[in-house]
Amino acid sequence: LLMGLDEEYRISMDWLKSFSIANSARNEASLFEICIRILGSLVSSYYITSDKVLLEKAQEVGETAMKCYDPGKAIPYITLQFWAQDNIRCRDHEERDCLHYTCDRLARNCSYSYCQVEVAPVGTLGLELRALSAATGDDKYWKAVNRTGNQLLKYNTWNGLVSRRLYRDESRFVSSSDVSTGPGVDSYYEYLLKQWAQSNFKATRYKDAYIEAIDGIASQLMVKVKTRGRPINVLGHRLYNVTVTTELHHLSCFLPATLALGYYYGLPRSHLTLAEEIMQTCYFLYESQPTGLSPEQAVFRFDGLSVSQTENHLRPETVESLFVLWRVTHNPIYREWGWNIFQAFERVSRTCYGYSAVQDVTDVHTALLDKMESFYLAETLKYFYLLFEDDENVYNFDEMVLNTEAHPLPIMKDYSGYY
Repeated sequence: LLMGLDEEYRISMDWLKSFSIANSARNEASLFEICIRILGSLVSSYYITSDKVLLEKAQEVGETAMKCYDPGKAIPYITLQFWAQDNIRCRDHEERDCLHYTCDRLARNCSYSYCQVEVAPVGTLGLELRALSAATGDDKYWKAVNRTGNQLLKYNTWNGLVSRRLYRDESRFVSSSDVSTGPGVDSYYEYLLKQWAQSNFKATRYKDAYIEAIDGIASQLMVKVKTRGRPINVLGHRLYNVTVTTELHHLSCFLPATLALGYYYGLPRSHLTLAEEIMQTCYFLYESQPTGLSPEQAVFRFDGLSVSQTENHLRPETVESLFVLWRVTHNPIYREWGWNIFQAFERVSRTCYGYSAVQDVTDVHTALLDKMESFYLAETLKYFYLLFEDDENVYNFDEMVLNTEAHPLPIMKDYSGYY
């Protein structure tokens, strides 16, 4: 829709009319992924087109998501189990995370208090479900995520930062879990800023938590190192009382985009400076490899970069940050870096039928993994398009906010209390 691909949109709508999430071929699916990918795309497309079919399908997905919200409990279950069309259950994702072997919502045979869940899957649902409430007039969606958001904000943080995991019913994070901006927690910080923006900047409790978190990131997770004589500002991770490491996961490279967007919305200039520093580090992950593609994870050492996870999964975070920084600063270096990364994807990942994840970015003769995640189309290529599109009205920062799967949702100018 953003690119004006009208014929492709028509074909996809023909398919969508017969789609039902209840008839999923999979036995189970992540509540988080269903909301950010499927619900996000449907409700976003409805706002752009006003097509009622999209809203009907979005509401169907929303009703399915509501099965994971237990009345009286703030934290939802995070996995949907598709038993039959009218028998969809929810449980916690990892059996090992609970005292008993299952957290089946219907059987009630899990000790709720002893369940651990990651923060991002429960704290990254607010944009989509609130947008659905605004579109349908049904307040149960926003009320469900409001309970979750308010509960998370009550938990004790460490210098404004949260750990990767939390105990469901004990109002605290798991102290033995790591503190980072990477897997399991990344989009939680992103949605603190974006929920404030979506509320037309009225829900200041999210802004306050976001600013505190960024202060904590700057003071507790940033490390200055020299790698082969080159000064690098590394966004590391740590346990609560353990020295920060210089290991960077690619997922953390979303942060320059969030920081730059916050600066655009009027937050301190230091946020943009931090964004620019981390952006250089994230780009170094690409330019330092012979394939020109970033590894999934690497450790910055004085004698060079030690790659700890060699794959590249076509992730969007670095391109997302290049796009937002370009839009905020108009520094041409961000388009230059983006073009270099795009050419590397074309050279290494492109196949006859799409693009493939890469097994080893340190090897110019790397094998391909024969897998392309949907986020490569929904996010990575979309961010490339936006990075090089001169018409800034295609995506207007003052009118829309992108969810974590790059689906644009409207900023609620007619604020109606969805927060």
